Amino acid sequence: MTLYLARYLLPVGAPPIKDGALLVRNRRIAAIGCRRELLSGFRGRLVDFGAAVLLPPLVNAHTHLELTHFPLWAEQGGDQQPAADFVDWLLYVIRIKRQMNPAALSASLEEGLRRSLRFGTGAVGDILSCAPIRRAYAASPLYGRFFFEVLGRRESAWRPALKEAQRLFQEGAIARLQPGCAPHASYSLAARGLREIFALGRCRRWPLTTHFAESPAESHWLLHGGGGLAARLDPAAGWRACLPPPPGRNPTAYLEGLGGLYPGNLLVHGVQVNARDVQLLARRRVTLVLCPRSNERLGVGQAPVARYRAAGVKLALGTDSLASNDSLSMWDELAAARRCYGPKLSSAELLAMATRNGADALGLKGEMGTLRAGFGAHFQVLPLRDPPPLRELEEFLCSHGCDSLPSALYLAGEERLTSGGKS
Repeated sequence: MTLYLARYLLPVGAPPIKDGALLVRNRRIAAIGCRRELLSGFRGRLVDFGAAVLLPPLVNAHTHLELTHFPLWAEQGGDQQPAADFVDWLLYVIRIKRQMNPAALSASLEEGLRRSLRFGTGAVGDILSCAPIRRAYAASPLYGRFFFEVLGRRESAWRPALKEAQRLFQEGAIARLQPGCAPHASYSLAARGLREIFALGRCRRWPLTTHFAESPAESHWLLHGGGGLAARLDPAAGWRACLPPPPGRNPTAYLEGLGGLYPGNLLVHGVQVNARDVQLLARRRVTLVLCPRSNERLGVGQAPVARYRAAGVKLALGTDSLASNDSLSMWDELAAARRCYGPKLSSAELLAMATRNGADALGLKGEMGTLRAGFGAHFQVLPLRDPPPLRELEEFLCSHGCDSLPSALYLAGEERLTSGGKS
């Protein structure tokens, strides 16, 4: 048994504890409480982290770790012209990524996995577009899912990708990461492909994730046809000859008609929605991953978090990729969420989005996301240079947690960073 001590313990889902203690036995959490109670009669190993807070690892519910080196690729290629709009950005990403071979993507993925750990992330929902590089996951202690990406308007493109996804499901987990499938988005995958994947997901209980209602360009394309996606993306992707007539529905109604709104499909972004859409998403019990920094960078608007909160839509947080963000730090994402959403979400709600809600969405309910007896021994240690009063701790972490990196990260009871504690 080992007893970990710190100035504060933040379970998430329960009030923070001053002079906190966390008892670990056989890689599981045996108890949490204040140090006076848990030290009484204790005869095992002690680790005291001092002026720090113990809390769950953060969960990056949506990211593309294979694009971690994207800024470097753009710099080396001399292609750093800022995108004028969302469609320009898509073309920019396609242009840069087409120049990369599997070796470059694999090295980028490996670096993304390392950075995630360094920022105190314990689980990811990662999008994988190149199956051979999945071997990079094998050496990582991260939990979560890798979602194999399926896209294309031509069946000759999406059908082989779907078969590859089926093969990855048959292979099963890679280390602690479970397989999933990512039907990319309404504008990038044929309706027949979306419908088939959603049906398979429901029937076979495949975990899915879909980019959803991200940009005005997506909404315009679905409602009216034409616009930037048809004029610029389709020719670049070779889709002009298979351009379908517009369905005349907004993103929410379109996915609903194809069977894509259900709890097993993790939706990402959810910016372009109205009040009726939000109510439908709540009835379908979907979880939505918000990516505030990416949305801000691409100028696509801001998710209506007050409506989501009022309707009871479960929310998680993700960084998206370094093609549309500055870092893979979920602490940075939390600070951005606090800045973007202001008082519409409480600090306790934001912290739950970055921990428990993301863990639940990635199939880790009961394992990670909160500090509770019976859960896995997964926690991080965040040093506090100037510890706030206990009542201000949650708000402090949302606003300033990114000011210092974790000094330790434990996954399944094993420390993955250099500990600042004294044993």
